[in-house]
Amino acid sequence: MCASCGSRLDHLHEAWLDGAGAVRCLACGPGDDRDPTDGALVTAPPRPAVAARAPRRSRRVATPGLEAPEHPTDRALTELLVEGGRVLTGRATTDGRPIDHVVVARSGVWAIESRDWAGRVEYRPTPTSHGRHRLVVGGVDRTTEAEAVGALADDLTVLSGPAVPVEPALAITLGDWSLASLPSLVLNRPFQHGPVWIGPPRLLVARINATGPLEPAAVQRLSALLDERLGRR
Repeated sequence: MCASCGSRLDHLHEAWLDGAGAVRCLACGPGDDRDPTDGALVTAPPRPAVAARAPRRSRRVATPGLEAPEHPTDRALTELLVEGGRVLTGRATTDGRPIDHVVVARSGVWAIESRDWAGRVEYRPTPTSHGRHRLVVGGVDRTTEAEAVGALADDLTVLSGPAVPVEPALAITLGDWSLASLPSLVLNRPFQHGPVWIGPPRLLVARINATGPLEPAAVQRLSALLDERLGRR
């Protein structure tokens, strides 16, 4: 629970953790009485007691207006991607569209775009959507931007071959992923809008790690092929 407002926090959240082990949600901030050296965001494991002992190396300084020393999506891929998976960062499709990360794993080829959108994440019908679900983050409709990520998979399908599953994904790094704000989110699983998987970076990597049709040799071959043919940003 947030020590300030009492809102529920689970292991999908990033939260403030002070030197005494008190946890506060991002909306409430670190508090005025904190020690500046303890102002760090942690990606909390399932139990708060474990989160309070999280090693310093896995934390991200959260000074407003400053870039984090390591992006959450990069960190999740580095720490959690299963052995044998390959990551190509900062690439571009054959027609010049940028892709933040291309990941090749047993589950297939993944085109991942990261967005540092903050605020409550909601996936629900709106009064003007005629029952069609919309992605709203911090009160801003992001559905069109999410759907644009799906187009990135087309070029990768041409390069990889029709027999290889290609999955587009959108990682939202600063969103409030509480179950109260996103009732359709199943615990430990991203949700899907059309072909696009959407979720926090760590849940997307868990999806990438799922067993799939590609053998290790095929993963190596495809990653080498895409490394050669995809442009660099």
